[in-house]
Amino acid sequence: MNETILEKIQGFSLDAYRPIFPRELNLGEPLEPKAGNLATVITGMRRSGKSYRLFQAMDSLEQCGVESSRMLYFNFEDDRLDPVTPRTGDDVLEAFFYLHPEAPTEGCYLFFDELQEMTGWGKWLRRIIDTTKATIFVTGSSSKMLSAEFSTELRGRTLEFIQYPYSFREYVRFHYSNIDTDAPAFSTTDRVRLQGAFRDYLRRGGFPAVQNQSEPQAVSMLQGYAQRVVARDVLERHDLGSPRGITAFSRKIMRLCGRLLSLRKTENELKSAGFPIGRALLSDALSYFGEAFLIYSVRERSRTVADKDGGMAKAYPIDPGLARANAPASTIDEGQALEDAVCIELLRSLDVARDAAVSYLKTKEHGYEVDFVAGDALFDSDIQLVQVATNLEGEKTRRREYRALWEAMSEFGLKESVLVIEEGFEENIERGERVIHCIPAWKWFLRPLDRSDWPPSAS
Repeated sequence: MNETILEKIQGFSLDAYRPIFPRELNLGEPLEPKAGNLATVITGMRRSGKSYRLFQAMDSLEQCGVESSRMLYFNFEDDRLDPVTPRTGDDVLEAFFYLHPEAPTEGCYLFFDELQEMTGWGKWLRRIIDTTKATIFVTGSSSKMLSAEFSTELRGRTLEFIQYPYSFREYVRFHYSNIDTDAPAFSTTDRVRLQGAFRDYLRRGGFPAVQNQSEPQAVSMLQGYAQRVVARDVLERHDLGSPRGITAFSRKIMRLCGRLLSLRKTENELKSAGFPIGRALLSDALSYFGEAFLIYSVRERSRTVADKDGGMAKAYPIDPGLARANAPASTIDEGQALEDAVCIELLRSLDVARDAAVSYLKTKEHGYEVDFVAGDALFDSDIQLVQVATNLEGEKTRRREYRALWEAMSEFGLKESVLVIEEGFEENIERGERVIHCIPAWKWFLRPLDRSDWPPSAS
């Protein structure tokens, strides 16, 4: 029996991680253990809280009366296990059943953390699903865990979820436990506190482990997160050459933070800096950054389906704090940070990882730009138009922001749209039957968890 595996299983205690801060990611009610169950798979960037979401699920099971002896937690990201193979997984189950021989008969709950470290993990997991009386939870740091390339055998056998860093709602609950984020209205004092908290959120971001750190320490940690993702989940996993050039490319993306990214221009800039990287490799790296949840690429809506690689994309880091920490000082302004946070919040509220779930739009008549169109590009139903602005001071600014939304609403046949502003008051701007909801950012981010009717959808 593998002594390292036995030691890891025996040494795990949920008490070591309590109190467990509850995350908003809803995994639904756990299935009763049986062979052939659907496996719950949670993906997301490293350090976004996937492990603690497993601990939260385990804690809930204990509160419902499930004995800890029926639950196995195992993290496959451990250098003592290298190489991690299906045999390693079999050894894990063998050790667990040796320690708790009643578990296979009574039914067990298996929590496999960072399973993508195992070669051939998909086939192995399918075998365990089919042959073990269990309820299975899996985490991984790559969206490719659920792609056809790696997990064809699991098609239709998984429930898929994405864990993002803290939302602003979670950030407020973590730092301001005396503010009820679900309150129908807020006092003047709380409104001022929430406005200040939102500014802090844009600077620090939502990665759990940095919340109680000093700003210099938080920046250092966030820089380390990005470096590890590039090294482990991009360069090493995909066996890419030009590691210094790929790292420089990742820093450029963080610096741009939502501004248009031209691979042709980037290729020339990197060559001038001594990194001769071709456009094809840059395109691959951009895709790999997305698979590792380091960034999300937003393309123009007209190109998202027919011409995925055409035109220029806007790459948004998965967290505004991560973007700030990994870009040169003062290169990311408040407007960029706000736009980045809105993009990720839209993805979180849509609860999908699909390409083109969020795109940007240029209107057909005048080419006015709307920051975000939220909704599947393959279907024109349930489209949400979201514009982002730091403020609406000055007639020129208001006219620019409004005209893009008016024209886009007309083209899509929508009656409502949303303009998220960092500074300003809530108001509705009406034109005939159409209305633009101008909403302060802090309030928009705290909108109800049941978001079926907000942001407003197609008429």
